Amino acid sequence: MNDLLNIGIDFPAYPQLRDMDKQFLGDLVTQNVGVIVEDGTYKLKAKNIEEPVSPPGLSPLLWTIRYLENLGVRGKVKIKAPITGPFTLASYIQKGRGVFPFNTAASDPRLVGQITNIVKGCCEEASKHAEMISIDEPIMGILVGSRTIFCHKEDEIIEIFNELKEACGNRIVGTHVCGRISPRLGDLLLRTELDFLSHEFYDTSENAEVYPPEKLIESGKILSVGCVSTKNPRIETPNEILRVMKRFRDYGDCLIFTPDCGFRKLLTYKLDKEEAYRISMKKLKNMVEAAKNFSALN
Repeated sequence: MNDLLNIGIDFPAYPQLRDMDKQFLGDLVTQNVGVIVEDGTYKLKAKNIEEPVSPPGLSPLLWTIRYLENLGVRGKVKIKAPITGPFTLASYIQKGRGVFPFNTAASDPRLVGQITNIVKGCCEEASKHAEMISIDEPIMGILVGSRTIFCHKEDEIIEIFNELKEACGNRIVGTHVCGRISPRLGDLLLRTELDFLSHEFYDTSENAEVYPPEKLIESGKILSVGCVSTKNPRIETPNEILRVMKRFRDYGDCLIFTPDCGFRKLLTYKLDKEEAYRISMKKLKNMVEAAKNFSALN
């Protein structure tokens, strides 16, 4: 948290040190809502997923708020709260045999609806503390392809995003979907009431084609542009990052700049955690410098 503040991130996220599934589903397991862990896999033990006593997964956010208060800077720092979305949480819960994602709760709109109600509780609580909320839905790039949508209707997906947005009150709310974004998914997300859409644009540069500036501006959305790689440990220079940012000069003020995704994938290069952490902080520092240079151009 100290490093993020020193680097100058406008909306630092609370430190998310656990897997995005375990952070939320782990809490649900302890609350006996109908999800269990068996052989390292989340599974349904009943037909329904019940409402928990308290919203799961928010202890890192609450810790961060207390820490900032103790530092005496809470009023000066705007926090971003990543919340794992219902489709992605459902994709971690196995409900039968077969191939992914048909063997998970993500293939059952009824179960996704039940998890949505739980996530809405997370959003309501998080909105009391965080100024920006990101509904992280990496599975959405798989569920919504160019030609088909697995197990769900477009209007149902849009309604769920809108319900989560409403649960967050007047906070800035968006979604993060990593990987390749199909034109169909892009159009679907533009039809939601979300404030921002966050995607990878450094390692998946073709995503820019999904959001022409005129369509984005017409929708009233902010594009959250992933402009540094979170897969490659090579540290991009500020000028390299600026070149990515310049591709979006026609989007006006409808921009946020972020890393492509979370930095955990750096560990696949057999780096130790300290080295991977050092690299991620250097990438963020260069991104902030590039963003300042981008602002100076306009």
